[in-house]
Amino acid sequence: MQVSVETTSAVKYRMTIGIPKEGIVPKIQDRLKSLARNSKLNGFRPGKIPMRLLEQRFGQQVREEILNETIQTSFSEAIAQEKLRPVGEPNIDLNDDIKNNLKNLEKGLSYSATFEIYPEINAEHVDGLAIEKPVATVTESDIDTLLERLRQQRQTWNDVDRDAKEGDRVTIDFIASVNGKTFEGSEAKQVPVILGQNNFISADFEAKLLGVKKKEQREFDLNFPKEYKNPKLAGHTVHFVVQVSLVSEAQLPEIDAEFIKAFGVEDGRIESLRIAGRMNMENELKSAIEGKLKQDIFDAVLKANPIEDVPDSLVEEETQRILKMRQEQWQNHDLRAEMFKEEATKRVKIGLLVAELVKEHDIKADQDQVQQLLEKITSNYQESEAAVKEYYADKERLRELESVVVEDKLVAWLLERAQITEKKTDFFSIVN
Repeated sequence: MQVSVETTSAVKYRMTIGIPKEGIVPKIQDRLKSLARNSKLNGFRPGKIPMRLLEQRFGQQVREEILNETIQTSFSEAIAQEKLRPVGEPNIDLNDDIKNNLKNLEKGLSYSATFEIYPEINAEHVDGLAIEKPVATVTESDIDTLLERLRQQRQTWNDVDRDAKEGDRVTIDFIASVNGKTFEGSEAKQVPVILGQNNFISADFEAKLLGVKKKEQREFDLNFPKEYKNPKLAGHTVHFVVQVSLVSEAQLPEIDAEFIKAFGVEDGRIESLRIAGRMNMENELKSAIEGKLKQDIFDAVLKANPIEDVPDSLVEEETQRILKMRQEQWQNHDLRAEMFKEEATKRVKIGLLVAELVKEHDIKADQDQVQQLLEKITSNYQESEAAVKEYYADKERLRELESVVVEDKLVAWLLERAQITEKKTDFFSIVN
């Protein structure tokens, strides 16, 4: 077997493999003979079928089988010989003689395989990484803000006959156009928009509606950045015609016993609601700080151990995963994959570094920690014991838990070696 290798980038390879006829013809003949012993053909006893008839009946099939088997085994041997780690399956290109006529396989096989490999990872610089740790406590003022947000969740709306101000809800119909042309999804009717929340199209859109009255019409242009999440608006100047049908103001409920019990506090006391709120906020704060530290330490590792090139196939796979997740989160199926390519590339690089560090430092999942994580995840399930059994019965889900434990252990290991400075902040700066 002859092997030649050329690189088109640090992670992209083209390998040409040649196999002489001596490595092909005996396999074809042996396969035909095997078929002769086991095949039935009218007028001939098993094992007595002439080779000419076997060739006519099975020749094409046998050559296809031998071709595929030889490519698979020879590529695996060549990869092992060259000490390469391919990503996914190679793209195989046969020489024209074999493409046009499989009988030419008996003259020998030559093909090229293009593929990507995992890059060489250098993860030596992990000591003394500078990390800033946010420090905050849940204050009485934070709990007051939480209670106000709980009231807003259950607010009702009363129609008013005055200019709309921040915090009001306006109900609108609108038509959008780019260069005078409408597009799919450019028109909507009876859409409620709460002014000042920056949740609808853009903050600028909401600002343009301040001061409107019911039954009023407004027209305005908005410029959208190229990275805007809706590709039909991104990078365009969009003209809006907005018809306001209603202006409504919020009416917040009183924090009485009925209101408190609606949040699962059975005694209906404000003190109990504040205690429950504090507990939830402290758990949320702890989780948010851990998440930020994890992201920051991984960012620092990547900065200290840069990776220039990563396989396109891994980036594409991660891009599609992020796209699907964002579509579900934002309930927007007009998103474009390229919007998330930069994020996906960074995630792939961090993933490769994490895998290398885990391997190099032999970080493994402790089964007690896996059990603790599983109990935490299933603690709110009505049938928690049954849920635990389901996890242990599903090896894939169990491996996912083990990966989480391993990653958490790696984060702890890295933070032990980092230079951490604390920065005082507040609850909502971290959690929001």
